[in-house]
Amino acid sequence: MTSRREFLEVAALSAVPAIAGTPLKAAATTVSPQASAFDALQLLLFDERYSQSRDVATRMSRTGAAVHSLADGDVTQVWLNRIAPAWQRGPSIVAGVTARPALFCLEQLALSSGLRVVFHAEHVIHADGSTEHSLLRGAESLDLSSSDLNRAGARWHARIADALTRYRPSTAQSRVGRSEAALEPFLPPRTQLLTSWIIGGDRS
Repeated sequence: MTSRREFLEVAALSAVPAIAGTPLKAAATTVSPQASAFDALQLLLFDERYSQSRDVATRMSRTGAAVHSLADGDVTQVWLNRIAPAWQRGPSIVAGVTARPALFCLEQLALSSGLRVVFHAEHVIHADGSTEHSLLRGAESLDLSSSDLNRAGARWHARIADALTRYRPSTAQSRVGRSEAALEPFLPPRTQLLTSWIIGGDRS
């Protein structure tokens, strides 16, 4: 899990030019309805500690989207090597299925680049494998509902992957404030919390 110290270090480093890594493809200013996920989504981050997160990455990698694993949920290296250089060039869309701290860190860094969380969902996974879903932001733009995820049962992560693939920047999105990533939710004993999310921005 990304610690507060690591986050502060990353935030400080974001103020100076990043020095290494392969830049992401700049976000397209026009996206056709037939565009692949790679045309709209530059990078998917997944937390390798969770099977559901790994499954989303596997499914999306088949569409051509670039994926990157987070060891222990740490975003520091992918921020320095890939995301920061891309966001210095302009808006680039990044998504993830991660623990909450990874989203929190990246949201703070995205705001200084004029980007924000445009989709945010939380998935509380119980010890018996059942999952409770809360769609907190932007689900309508992905044509996704809690009912969809509940009907999918144990395959809910496949629905999330399909929804992330469908995301396209919109000229009609309203500017919104910070997401709920900073809020520590109450979790029953023996549960795990995963978040699925997209950080992007409006097309102008």
